[in-house]
Amino acid sequence: MAEEVRPRFRIIDFTKVPSAEEGRIGKYDAIVTYQDDAGRVRVITIPWEKLEGKNEDEILSIVADYIRRSGRLRMALIGREIVV
Repeated sequence: MAEEVRPRFRIIDFTKVPSAEEGRIGKYDAIVTYQDDAGRVRVITIPWEKLEGKNEDEILSIVADYIRRSGRLRMALIGREIVV
């Protein structure tokens, strides 16, 4: 049986900032900059309240989930064409 190859990501930066999202004025977000094995750098935003009060392992699990979701959306959109 072939072993599943799971992608690896390196967190480059993790910053708490005031949210710039409409409807989240007065709240905070975590901006996570990460890099994949091919050297591509991407950024995700996580509402701070999802991370607040969590321990390091729980935070890493949440960050991994957001990276996974972002990747699924990116793969669904790559190659699609739109007319504007």
